[in-house]
Amino acid sequence: MGNISLKFYEEDCSGCHACEVACKQEHGLGVGPRVVRVIEKAPNFKPLFCHHCKDPACAIACPEDAITKDPETGIVLHDNDKCTGCNSVPGKSGAEKQQTSPCKAECPAHIDVQGYVNLAAKGKFEEALALIKKASPFPSICGRVCHHPCESNCSRGDIDKSVGIHGIERFIADLDLKADKRYMPKIKDKKEDKVAIVGSGPAGLTCAYYLAIKGYQVTVFEKATELGGMLTTGIPSYRLPGNIVEAEIQHIRDMGVTLKTNVEIGTDVTVAQLRQEGYKAFFVAVGTQECVQLGIEGEDLDGVYPGLDYLRIVNRGEQVALGKNVAVIGGGNAAMDAVRMCRRLGAENAFIIYRRGLEEMPANAEEIEECQEEGIPINTLTQPVRFIGENGRVKAIECLKMQLTEPDESGRRRPEPVAGSEFTIEVDNAISALGQEADWSCLTSECACTLSDWGTMNVDALTLQSDDPDIFAGGDAVRGPQSIIEAIADGKQAATSIDFFIKGRDLKLGREVELKTITNPQKEVYNKIDPVQMPRLDAQERVNNFDEVQQGLTEEMVIQEAKRCINCGSCCVQACPHGVMQFNHEIIKAVKCDLCVEKRGRNEAPVCSLVCPTHCIVWGDPEKFPETIPAGPWTAGT
Repeated sequence: MGNISLKFYEEDCSGCHACEVACKQEHGLGVGPRVVRVIEKAPNFKPLFCHHCKDPACAIACPEDAITKDPETGIVLHDNDKCTGCNSVPGKSGAEKQQTSPCKAECPAHIDVQGYVNLAAKGKFEEALALIKKASPFPSICGRVCHHPCESNCSRGDIDKSVGIHGIERFIADLDLKADKRYMPKIKDKKEDKVAIVGSGPAGLTCAYYLAIKGYQVTVFEKATELGGMLTTGIPSYRLPGNIVEAEIQHIRDMGVTLKTNVEIGTDVTVAQLRQEGYKAFFVAVGTQECVQLGIEGEDLDGVYPGLDYLRIVNRGEQVALGKNVAVIGGGNAAMDAVRMCRRLGAENAFIIYRRGLEEMPANAEEIEECQEEGIPINTLTQPVRFIGENGRVKAIECLKMQLTEPDESGRRRPEPVAGSEFTIEVDNAISALGQEADWSCLTSECACTLSDWGTMNVDALTLQSDDPDIFAGGDAVRGPQSIIEAIADGKQAATSIDFFIKGRDLKLGREVELKTITNPQKEVYNKIDPVQMPRLDAQERVNNFDEVQQGLTEEMVIQEAKRCINCGSCCVQACPHGVMQFNHEIIKAVKCDLCVEKRGRNEAPVCSLVCPTHCIVWGDPEKFPETIPAGPWTAGT
């Protein structure tokens, strides 16, 4: 019978619902093959026929093996008997199963968390890794340093405590790092089109990963001597070992991506020159590598380090002479990293100065907790106003005590100085870790890109396209200093946009998908179970070295923890990138288009393609589908 499929020419759809009505009459599925999408604020519809993907995410995500791909025809089949509806309970959250579990919805990269956690619970670690890598290329990294909003929003937290998702992700990914043959995504045939990426941080490398899968010739340009951006220079090895980052970067190199260091765009080579060399598109992911200044007297004294500069120096293995008393100013992760690093380098009295309260600190809760375990003081409601020097070197910091106002309209309380509260703290060194900003020297006169008042590049929020049509940007360069998972999400979005741009497609068509979060999953049937605790090095032992603090979960611990997931949504529904899987709350199972498989033997076309008045649904050999619908009537079939 050969490989026969359907193709939908979305631009030509009139939204008439003829296909939906015909499908219901033919099969009586009880669910309509349509979703709402928005184009320029006008509602439209599209049919939800199954794409029968070559590497179907729904089949990978299903923990029950209820979805399989027929090797002869390529049809993705759903076994109704094996389907459990992901343990759905009648009368409770049935209709919501068509919506998205909060762990996936709140993850900026929208990783199918429930899918891979359920696979892990059954020991299907290879399948779990493949599912993760459809949305993120760096699970070993994220399993260590992501702020894991998936956990913060886990529905299990309403019963006892959230599932330890990042520990599960780390275990799955680390298994692959140790494997003789690592997971390699299927890469399409090589294209002639070349794409340049500026910056080798998480956003740039993610974009390179997904463009490489699509077959593009990708070159990453990095102005520093090392690859990885903040992954390499900004995070201490006790949180993210260097060999983990190196292994993930090598994997991208093995996919055919060219990685060049010591090349500064705008100086060594310009965008205009790269255009002349045939590069069709650019992704600017320069991050925020410049340190924000305090702007107070004495900041230029010897012994006062910008936070990111200090982290870079130490992470490169260079020696820093620290005294006993070291103040780190700031309340984010960089400040936590810097002060814990100082403690490990021998500063017995390394401490934090932060102008707000502990509950306002933007650092990850785990970082704050581990900092306190290591006996590092956090001086809150304290504002430095002047560095005091002697013979050109810092010796003290003059500070004011602060008090917090009542919450403003945004809900945040502002710090205000307490009159007459001046005092000084003697220090041998000080590190200012207030934040970072981008360096835009890569943009020369031939670029039409513009910057916001905040010093970030102006781009379309969905497509990440700048004012220069062939230049896209993402990560911290657009958002300001944010999280690794947000940079990963931007890198993947940019790869899709660049693919559409080079192909001449509408960059927004079909991409404005709103994830509706499940709000009322079944909880009453679950007993309280204590979560597995991530093993850590003893606090007194770890402050004398840079060994990894969090030791990782064992296989037994991973399976035990994964079984705590309460299956808010349906794994296949959440995994499908085209939104075609449906949950039927009447039969409490998933349903999907099967390409009218019963007609295949008779060589008859599916009814949806026969009734479409605009002929935008085409049935036949996918290798012979045209890019656009040819003029004149179209005869469905082969």
